[in-house]
Amino acid sequence: MDIHGHFNFQAREPFQDRYFPAMPSHEHEFPLDIIRHSPKAAVELLSVADPDPLPSYTRIRCDASEASRTSPIELHTDNLVVCEDGAKAVLAVITESQRRKEAKKKYTWPEYVTILRARLRCPVKLLVLVPNQRIADWCGAPIALGCGEIRPIPLVMSALRPLTDPEEARAHPELAVLAAAHHPTPDKKLLDALTPALLAIDASVSSLYADYVLAALPAAARKYLEDAVNARTYEYKTDLFRRSFQEGEAKGEAKGEAKALLTVLDTRGLHVSDEVRERIASCTDPGRLEAWLRRAVTVERAEELFD
Repeated sequence: MDIHGHFNFQAREPFQDRYFPAMPSHEHEFPLDIIRHSPKAAVELLSVADPDPLPSYTRIRCDASEASRTSPIELHTDNLVVCEDGAKAVLAVITESQRRKEAKKKYTWPEYVTILRARLRCPVKLLVLVPNQRIADWCGAPIALGCGEIRPIPLVMSALRPLTDPEEARAHPELAVLAAAHHPTPDKKLLDALTPALLAIDASVSSLYADYVLAALPAAARKYLEDAVNARTYEYKTDLFRRSFQEGEAKGEAKGEAKALLTVLDTRGLHVSDEVRERIASCTDPGRLEAWLRRAVTVERAEELFD
């Protein structure tokens, strides 16, 4: 659909938590990283959560996340994109990632909206990405202002509908990647669609996206994705794919898991000490390495892998 329409992505029932344990850093940073690279992803996510039609616009851009540059205390949103029609702003979308209840947000969120509305001279919507329905119910409740109210728009990330149509996934690769990262199941239709989605993403970030998604997938799903790419002779556009597809079998499953684990840690910018690196490299238990790999997308320090 063209940029003037309303994206036809529907949320589904949240994926059961027992299949996808809480991943704080992953859930907080990954969607925001995607939006920074591709601002249209914020608008597509808004369309999933909000049935209101979008205004006509000709471009989408990221804006500075500071809600105020003049007040004594500056307010920083997680992410801000602006839809413009020519030189005129027609809609601003604040995207916040919220993992838990924070009473202060009921006061700072209205400030974000009103200050940015005054600065940009356009309607402002507040989209809040949340891990479960409980937090969605809390942050989606109206915030009374005394002279009206503000309604944040929550989106449970695990409720994103997986894209199983390869053409749809190729057209909206960011949504395909986000949905796959939050639905780590060996669904063959999802994996078949994920491959062209990853290859449609700019090469400068496709490796990072692949690292996140493959780290979330169970071993069987990763193996299926490898076979799918090999069978279709896709170009290997990420270092992680090249490593998994061309070197994995020769070096053994355990070594492949260890390399993928170190890649995720390095990609996230975490310091990996020689002691941690040696412990990972010397582990020969694929199951343990897979468990560490899943933790690698959430930990704040590499040493927390072993807690």
